[in-house]
Amino acid sequence: MGGLSVRDAVVRYDGEGGTTAVAGVDLDVADGEILALLGPSGCGKSSLLRAVAGLEPLTAGTIAFDGEDLAGVPVHRRGFGLLFQDGQLFAHRDVARNVAYGLEVARVPRAERAARVHELLDAVGLAGYGARSVSTLSGGERQRVALARALAPRPRLLLLDEPFSALDRALRERLAVDVRDVLRATGTTAVFVTHDHDEAFTVADRTGVMQAGRLLQVAPPEELWRAPASREVAQFLGYQAFVPLGTRAGGWLAVGPTGLRVLSDARSTPQQPGSDDSGRVWEARVVESAFRRGRAQVIVVVDLGSGDQRLVAQVEDAAAPAPGAAVKVTLDESSCAVVGG
Repeated sequence: MGGLSVRDAVVRYDGEGGTTAVAGVDLDVADGEILALLGPSGCGKSSLLRAVAGLEPLTAGTIAFDGEDLAGVPVHRRGFGLLFQDGQLFAHRDVARNVAYGLEVARVPRAERAARVHELLDAVGLAGYGARSVSTLSGGERQRVALARALAPRPRLLLLDEPFSALDRALRERLAVDVRDVLRATGTTAVFVTHDHDEAFTVADRTGVMQAGRLLQVAPPEELWRAPASREVAQFLGYQAFVPLGTRAGGWLAVGPTGLRVLSDARSTPQQPGSDDSGRVWEARVVESAFRRGRAQVIVVVDLGSGDQRLVAQVEDAAAPAPGAAVKVTLDESSCAVVGG
């Protein structure tokens, strides 16, 4: 199979006690596919990316591309492009010459270089910026230039390590869409490392969740969200509570960030902790209220069967109940997922 193939990869750092950053990971990325590695800081996703790039040695396992084992192949011979949080543009070069750098190193003829630079600046939304100094650019514009520079030599694999983490939320959301569109338009095979769920789901064809050096699950974004393979995956994705499904069914119903809502019908019968939860209605106490993204939310203290928890609940009415109010809450099962035991 063409593309990237990682088998039983281990990355271990020496030092007091030693640290295993990547613990036996298997991973495939097909030609033209965009795969995101998602996980908290320290989970091993950047170490795995650096091992693929050749910047970190493997302690065990193999990395191959298009069937070629990359053991012993130096970074500059792998034909991969790299884009990091800081695009590390050359301050003494204008935008066009930054983008052209890899083409100059490869001794691409001048006319061909100019055409490729023009093509990529247009693709990243910076047409006409070629003569500008990089010092005049905003953070988002600098990352667009860095992306164009990484794509210019037509890398057979592009590796992106937290490329938007230094930018504000609104700009990150816009750039995620733009990067996805550019990678797909250019047919670029890519591995995109991030700790941000929204970025991963926006950019990637498939997303892998890593924790403590292990790859827990790889799936298309919608499948990953609707069917997390384990409680660990669900917790990282933002599922906020787990309701036991009972001894016959086993496992849990994982409550998503919008999976709990306040009932306006006061006649609903509340659940008792430990009882059959087929009605899924519980008594709760409001401790905080807020208005976020166009709707009211409250934080409630509620016992869904495993003791009191502080959980976010959506409010259907225009006004949120005041702190201290007694309310009844229920589950919106369309925003929940079943997780195995």
